[in-house]
Parts: sequence; structure tokens; C-alpha cells
Amino acid sequence: MHKLANISSNLEALAFGQPNFFTPRFPNPYFAVPGAAGATSFYDTTPLRGTLERLASFDLINAGPTRLSLGATKVVSGEVVFFDNTRHAIGPEHVMASGSLPPGFPAMAVDGELYWDGGCVSNTPLEAVLLDQPAEHTIVFMIDLWTAQGAVPRTMDEVLWRQKQIQYASRTAQHIDAVATKLNLQHALSQQSAASRAARTVDPAVPSEVALQDARMDIVHITYQPTADQISSSDAEFSRRSITARRDAGYRDLKRALREAPWFTRDKPEALCALVHKVKDGEVTTLPAIQPTTGGAVTMKRSAA
Repeated sequence: MHKLANISSNLEALAFGQPNFFTPRFPNPYFAVPGAAGATSFYDTTPLRGTLERLASFDLINAGPTRLSLGATKVVSGEVVFFDNTRHAIGPEHVMASGSLPPGFPAMAVDGELYWDGGCVSNTPLEAVLLDQPAEHTIVFMIDLWTAQGAVPRTMDEVLWRQKQIQYASRTAQHIDAVATKLNLQHALSQQSAASRAARTVDPAVPSEVALQDARMDIVHITYQPTADQISSSDAEFSRRSITARRDAGYRDLKRALREAPWFTRDKPEALCALVHKVKDGEVTTLPAIQPTTGGAVTMKRSAA
């Protein structure tokens, strides 16, 4: 019954839009004049601007002290850029650009450039932190709405659902592994360079200028586990029951992560500077295996170094 309700909710959003968010285009973009405003998206997101202006205090956002970075993709070049309140005056158009996922939503113009959702390139843009990484111990929470693991599909709807899960979840996992690997390699090179200088020898394998990476970074990867009532279009299903269930799941997982606090309770090996902690099904696993200062051993699944 829940699955049927989700299908009904999704069909309602497709046909009538979502109040205060988006409305359907009429006529359909396939029948619109090329280049017209309604020719490149199925929905109009004008209502979203009004919602943002009514509920968000952009004066407070731009005044800080909380930093906000919004990823968006340039339509023409495919380049990912970040609108940051330390460098830009953030407004509704920046938020809308970061969520303008085609072909449902239209590209958003910011300073004469058209942008789509940053998720077109990276659904979890960890590079926003790396571009200006703090010098001290950094804890990064990666909230992943997709899981790579799932049952063998038995219907076409389940095939479409698994396709989305694998497509988005694998990209996030690879991104996290690549970042952790890069940081740990930089750390290793930094240590080798320091040892060479201390011994007054020059190792030709080490660049003359090595990017120092000594500050610890803990990446906490929290993955949402879908329930049996999910449908292939769950990413466009906005029923109150579904939104509440997802919010409650995230709250439980975050509480578990904060309670265990692996960034404090698990010692970092000297050879590494980046650790990955996966939070899934109520379990917190550190990669690679790290012995907690209090508690039992942690099983190694794969290495981040």
C-alpha cells in the first residue's frame, strides 16, 4: 500500500507539479519554439524563487559566520563551479542554479552564464572542501541518498531503480576513495621530503616542492538505506510520509555517528592523514581498519590509502 501511495504521489507531481516549487510547462517543451523559455525543461521553477525569498534570510547567509558553498555546472563548458558566500553575494538564483537538474528544470542564469545542477558532474562535491582545506583537523560529513548494494531486480521498475542507485552511489564512493588516496599520497610525499631534508640528501623521486598535507581529515560517509516501498522515481516523490521517513533515517544515522565519534575515538596511523568512516544500517566502519581507543576492533573492508 505504501508503494502504491508513492506511485500516486509521484504521478501527481509529474502531472501537476509541486506547490511552491515547480509547475508543468504548457505547452510541452517538445512543441515549443526552439530557444523559447519553455523549450528546454518540462517544469517552471519560478515558484521556488518566491519560496526562497520568503523563507531564507540571504542577508544572514552572506553575513556569515556559517560558510555556504553551492555547486553548479556551466551548461556551455560542463565545468563545475562553486558559489561561495565568502566570495559571492548569494541570492535565490545561486541556490536555484545548484538545483536546476535537467531535463526537468531549466538552466538558471547567473551573471550572464547558464547553470545546471552541480550533480550533473558530482552529486557529492567533496572538492569544495579541498579547494580551501582548513589547516586544522577537518571532519567532513558526506550525506549519500543512494546505496550501491541492492537486491536483484524482478520488475522493470526495480531495474530502473537499481540503475539509478548504482549510477549515483558508485560515483560517490569512487570520489571519496580518490580524495582520501590523494591526501594520503601527499602526506606520504611530505614525510619523505622532510626525511630527505633531515638527512641532507636529495631523492629524485620526490618533487622539489611537495604540497604539504599533515592535517587530519575524517570523511564520514552516511548512506541512506531505502525501504521496500521505494519506486524508481523516488527522487521525484515528495509525499509528506516519504519526506518524514527519510528525515528520520538521516537523524538516526547522524546520532549514531556523533555518539561513536570515530574522528576522536579511533587513532590515525602515522602514515595516513585521511580516514573514511562509513555509516550504514546503524553500523560505523572505518577504512582501513582502525582500532578504537575504547571499544572493539573495526573490520577492514577496503583501503582508502
